[in-house]
Formats: sequence, structure tokens, C-alpha cells
Amino acid sequence: MSLEPQGVKENSPEAVIPSPPPHLTRSLISLIAGILVLRAAAGAMGQNIQFYFNAIHDAALNPDSPLRHIVGAAHVYPISYTLGGIIIATFFASELLGSLVFGAWSDRYGRKLFIIFGPLFGAVAVQITALTTAVWMLVITRLLEGLSTASNAPATLSYMAENTSHSATLRTRLSGFFEIATIGGIALGSVIGGWLWQNFGTAAIVIGIPLTSPAFALNALIYLASLVILWLGIHELKEQRRAPQAAVGAGETVKRYWKIVSSPRVAGFVPAWIAINGVMGIWMNMTVRILTDKNSFPGQLLAGHFNSQQAGDLFALFMVCFVSGIFVWSYFFPQVKKTTAMLIGTGGLFVTCLMLFLINLQPALNAPLLIPLCALMVIGIMVLSGFTPAALAHLADITEAHTADRGAIMGLYSVFLGLGQFLGTLVGGPFVDKWGANGMVLACVLLGAIAAYLLLRLRNTEKDMV
Repeated sequence: MSLEPQGVKENSPEAVIPSPPPHLTRSLISLIAGILVLRAAAGAMGQNIQFYFNAIHDAALNPDSPLRHIVGAAHVYPISYTLGGIIIATFFASELLGSLVFGAWSDRYGRKLFIIFGPLFGAVAVQITALTTAVWMLVITRLLEGLSTASNAPATLSYMAENTSHSATLRTRLSGFFEIATIGGIALGSVIGGWLWQNFGTAAIVIGIPLTSPAFALNALIYLASLVILWLGIHELKEQRRAPQAAVGAGETVKRYWKIVSSPRVAGFVPAWIAINGVMGIWMNMTVRILTDKNSFPGQLLAGHFNSQQAGDLFALFMVCFVSGIFVWSYFFPQVKKTTAMLIGTGGLFVTCLMLFLINLQPALNAPLLIPLCALMVIGIMVLSGFTPAALAHLADITEAHTADRGAIMGLYSVFLGLGQFLGTLVGGPFVDKWGANGMVLACVLLGAIAAYLLLRLRNTEKDMV
């Protein structure tokens, strides 16, 4: 993977930018590869927990369910989309709060330690999930998954920001690679998750151990693969150990974060960023459950017409389109004004939602309008994808004025991501319970409208500041 094209100069297509040192290039490649595998593991978990909710719900209705035989009738229960959304949303609560702490600690103790905590937390979480159906234990596993992201993401992003301060072009493209690894990993995880559930999702006794789903236990191997890549690949972080800084009190930490969040450059785009992440929260945490829910919403094409493998593949295809869009934005439109890119991306959201609504109205999977509607939806997804790298690059730019707090500031990326997906998942549950896939579309349109309004206001504010 080339992080910087040869023969290109900063802000000028004709001259040459000094390439990163070889050891840094190797570490950046390892970092992106490790994130790809880690997100694949998390993506598989995100898919399987939705299938798991359907399995627990079905076991409450079906006396012959293998899961019911493993855990007993007293430990299975109906799970609405609202309850499932609440359980999933706890992931984002711990991600939101944990990012603040781990991001600041990475500034004091170095990045690598917190980067590798990510796969460790995730591996523990999936193993616990394979052993229980209790709501309170499922909440704990989601909290651990949230801590996985909270630990890994701020340390990763602050490392990227720290090592691209010499080149805005490298920063933009590395931000694109990070988004590609993140979303591409989720896409890969969707395929893996669907395959795992299709083949190993049924409750069974393995080596004398009653597992509610062996698929979760197998997913731990993917987390461990990520751990190996990150542990062995990021060599220079071990060489550049930071001297611990003086301890900072909780009150001072809160003041520091408030100063950062309330600054015009951050506060201006945060609400729109949260709204768009709310949309992603709904899509990522509701979609495959709707696609495989055969007990609800008759007459909707996107409800219950797919098995777990097909649902995982469809969601992966969605993510591939999203990643392809990020690639196009990162390579061909790196100089587009960031607020412009975010506003255009919001327009792509409306196109995507309209196509989803029309697809859901089709009478069958072989309906003649289905292919053209899907093609238009792909275009909308690729346009929408420009929002995320623009927001990430905007946040990285802000760190230049706060070099001592890069980890804390980049931790805000996960805070906004977690807060948006937390709110989106909570809001989306009741909408889906009421209107199925159409409810999901409606909730996304409302969040998109909020984001569009806020971005237009941000553009006007920027013009006034010029």
C-alpha cells in the first residue's frame, strides 16, 4: 500500500513530497491492516448480535428451539427492536465515555498500549456472549465492545495525526485509508458474520461446554489475529515511549475538553456529525435483523426475505459501495472544501433513503424496477461516503493548534461517533417497531434533515469568518 504517490508535491501536482521513512511506512501499513482485521471482528459481532436477538426471540415462541434446550425456557424472552436497540446502544455509551479517558491516557503513556487493548476487550466480549442470554450479561458484553473501540480508535487516530503533521495531502489520504479499513473491515465482518451464523449460529454443546452460539466463540480468533498484527507491526511506538506527563485533575480535564468542544471550529460541525452518525447507527444495528425477521412486517420486501448469509452479504455490499465512495473522494477530491464535502454527502443520504423506500415497496425480488433502483441507491451511497473522511480530516486539522492534546482531540472522533450511533440506535428502535423498514428510512431522513440544516448554518458562519 502506497501512502503517498511518487512525484507529487504538497498542494502542487508537479513536485515531489518527501515520502515517510520506511519504518514509519511499515508501521502505518501494519496499523491500517490491524484496524481492518479488528473492524472485521467487530463487524461480525455486530451482525451476530442482531441474529442472536432473533434467535432468542424465536426461542421464546418455539418450544423445540435448540437455544431453549441449552439455556432453559426461563432464559429466553421476546426481544423487540426497541429492547434490542437499548442493549446495542450501551456499546456506544461506553465508547463515548471511554474515548475521553483512553484518548487522554494515550497522550501520557503512548499509543501502542491502548491500540492493542482494543482486540483484547473484544475477544473477552465475544466469549462471554457465547455463554449467556441474560440481558444484563449482554449489556456487559456490549460495554466491553465499546471499550474496545474507545481504547483503540483515539490512540490510532492521534498516532496518525501526529505522524502526518508535515503533509496535509498524506493526512487526507491516510484518513481515507483509515475510513476504508474501518468500513471495509465492517463489510468483511458482515460476510464473515453471516457465514459464521449460518454455519455455527445454532446453540450446541462443544467439548462439554454449552454454547448459546459457537459463532461468537470462533469470532474471538479474528480479534486475536488483529492483536498479533498490531503488537508485532507497530515497532516505532515502542521505541518512542513517552515520558509520563504530570497528572491532571478531573476538573482540569473537563475544562480542557470543554474548551476544545466549545471552540467554533469544533462546535460548528459536531451536531451535524452526530446526526449523520445516528443514521449509520440505525443502518449498522438494525438492518440485518430486519432483513432476516420472518415474523413481522408482511408486505415489505426488505423484511424477512433473506437468511443470515444473504443479509450479511447485502450489508457487506452496502459497505463496499461506501468504501468505494471514500476512495473516490480521497483520491480525486482531496481539495474540496470540507463543509462542501459534508453537505454533498448529506444530499447522497436523501437519495439513498428514497431508493430504499421505493425498493421496499416492490412486490418481489425479481420486480423489473429493482435493478435500476439499486443502481441509483449505489450512487447515493457513494456520494454520502464523502461526509466521513471530510469530518475526520477537519478534526485532524484542529489538532495542529493543540499538539499536546492530539489524543484527547482525536478521542472526540469516537465520542461523536459513539454519541451519534447511541442516539440513532435508540431512536431507530421504536420507528422500526412501528413501521418496519419504512420506519428505518423515516428515522434516517429526519436525522439527515437535521444534519443538512446544521451544515448550511456552518457554511454561513464560515463565510462570515472569512
